[in-house]
Amino acid sequence: MTMRSNLAAAAAALILATPMAYAAGGSWICENQMDMDYEETRAISGSNNGLYQILVKTRENWDIAHMREQCEAYAEGRPYEISCLDDRRDWDEIVAMVPEEYFGMSNEALYPHFLAMESNQEKASEVADYCRDVDAIE
Repeated sequence: MTMRSNLAAAAAALILATPMAYAAGGSWICENQMDMDYEETRAISGSNNGLYQILVKTRENWDIAHMREQCEAYAEGRPYEISCLDDRRDWDEIVAMVPEEYFGMSNEALYPHFLAMESNQEKASEVADYCRDVDAIE
């Protein structure tokens, strides 16, 4: 299996494994679930697909942390926003989460770093369960 097919399968698994999340005031679901801020990610990574895939996985980590923060705010009675994250992500924070040396590395050199990244599937499920437990989503 090629790197591209491995990455596509991993991305599809995360999207399919993440439970649909709805709240009284909104939903984590976007009109186009496959977009996920493609243009921003591609603008940062350029033509380097290895960096692109690392940014996608890093964006997923940011999304999961943000979702948890919003559900915690809901549970504590603080202001929250549960809605599509496209065009609302903090790309400066996301880029800062990627090791600086990755920028400028070749696609091939980045491949082992991508493989070493943990799956987000379990974390996404845990956050969805937490959000359901505090009644922030159904």
